[in-house]
Amino acid sequence: MKDYYDNFLETLSGRYPQKSELVGALMDILPLEKESIYRRLRKDIPFTAEEVMRISGAWNISLDNIVSATFNKSKAFQLNMIDYLNPSEQDYKLFESYNSLLELVAQDPDGEITEVTNTLPGSLYNNCDNLLRFFTMKWLYKYGKPEESTPLSEIHVPERMRELERQYIELSRKIPKKYAIHDARFIEHLADEIGYFHSIRMVTAAELTILKGELLKLMDQMEDIALKGYFPETGNKLFFYLSQTWLETEYSMLESKDITLSMIKVLERNGVISFDKLVFDKFKNMVKATKRSSVLLSLSNRLEIIKFYDKQRRTIESIK
Repeated sequence: MKDYYDNFLETLSGRYPQKSELVGALMDILPLEKESIYRRLRKDIPFTAEEVMRISGAWNISLDNIVSATFNKSKAFQLNMIDYLNPSEQDYKLFESYNSLLELVAQDPDGEITEVTNTLPGSLYNNCDNLLRFFTMKWLYKYGKPEESTPLSEIHVPERMRELERQYIELSRKIPKKYAIHDARFIEHLADEIGYFHSIRMVTAAELTILKGELLKLMDQMEDIALKGYFPETGNKLFFYLSQTWLETEYSMLESKDITLSMIKVLERNGVISFDKLVFDKFKNMVKATKRSSVLLSLSNRLEIIKFYDKQRRTIESIK
């Protein structure tokens, strides 16, 4: 039991490395005075089972992972769930923490980010107001209350969340090297989804036209980056691959001299993350295998790049 409790305390310290900040955050959750919390963190007395459950519920801490982390063959993952429509202060802090990691990796001359996806990733659509609203609507449709279907017209992303989304794109492009591996049909998949939501009247004809316009503009930007092989605003390299096989798992990785992070995309816009180096190495092997069944589009034949994006534009125009 001691190992489990120590893991729980380590998880709390990981959220707030400064003890004073951790104590303040715990005081917001628990009906305890400051000294009572300090006594629990010093292990003079333990948190009660009710207090542990209240903390884990408020901070989305997986007790299963804490318990399993005591076994040699278990690797702890953490599910980061953010409410993008009605975010709490903890949701904002979670997003801010991830952006801080991007900033740290960007400061390393050898820093890398890898993205493997079968649909349009947030690193592209987060800068597009209506596409961001569409993906938020899709997330809510799949994982919100079954009896509630909120149309695109009623989706309003808070401005503070929008700013964090924009920072995410800006910081990710400051990382010296990026590998992006997309399913070759990622625009077709998205076109099918947009068409479906239009057919069930969650996207109006006018909104459909706006979404298509944003997508077409995005294709122009992507084509320009693919032809250059780098992000114009930073000069940092982009290696853009198209997978010729279906990508069942969507994931991303961050790597610098101080950080190795692996994230598996779950629940549409959330992720399960791990800082474990062995897990990261497994993901790196997955990337190598995926590259073998992919085609490097950036810096390749200029005519092939132009043909590919012309095809994507025709697919977008055909959404009805």
